[in-house]
Amino acid sequence: MKAKLETTVEGLIIIYPSIIQSMRRTNSAEGAKTLGAPIIVDSAHICFLAFNNDGYITFFLSNGFEISLKINHDEAKTAYNYAKMKVLHVIE
Repeated sequence: MKAKLETTVEGLIIIYPSIIQSMRRTNSAEGAKTLGAPIIVDSAHICFLAFNNDGYITFFLSNGFEISLKINHDEAKTAYNYAKMKVLHVIE
């Protein structure tokens, strides 16, 4: 199986583009483009994990970005917890 999320020993979460629904900044006219590359997020910059208005799991970041994902809540929570513990883990 192909990886959806990956965590590193540095506390980073690597989000692969196949599960990204949208990535945008609050109060902006349009969303940001991912260009097919994985997004790397530091777990220390994640404020909280919740559902957005469209019903997708969303990482809300301290810099104002929202990254909405097409996965279930348990997978996202597991990735966040492993990244906070600084443990290498792959979620497929």
